Amino acid sequence: MKKAVFCVVAVVICISSALSGCQDTSSVKTQGRPQNVYLDSTIVEFVNVSYEENSNKSGDIESVTVGWLFHNIAGKTISAKIDVQFYNKNDLLLYNQTKSIRNMPAGYTEQSFQLANQVTYEGSGAAFVDHVVISVTEI
Repeated sequence: MKKAVFCVVAVVICISSALSGCQDTSSVKTQGRPQNVYLDSTIVEFVNVSYEENSNKSGDIESVTVGWLFHNIAGKTISAKIDVQFYNKNDLLLYNQTKSIRNMPAGYTEQSFQLANQVTYEGSGAAFVDHVVISVTEI
């Protein structure tokens, strides 16, 4: 009898300790963000972001591509302007491209990288990119 009670207690403790590390899987988890890409917004948050430097055969940087996935945290359907700004080490703006979001439902999370949520800066100035700021403002 004592062995059965001991086994039940041991199983309950094992199950409790195994479940204590569980997290809410319905909440949005931001994956590792590149250290040089920043978000300026109160209506969306990063779910994922990518930063890729593309080099030619001699190793010179030909272009920089930034991609993002957003989660709507505004609590309402939003339409927004997205400014993607590439800066050098001296905070001098090298390139800016504007994109937009139309009617993103409250709580919606983008699922895949597409042309609509990527910007590529090409040319000789791409080698000088130090950081990127993505500003999202409601329109």
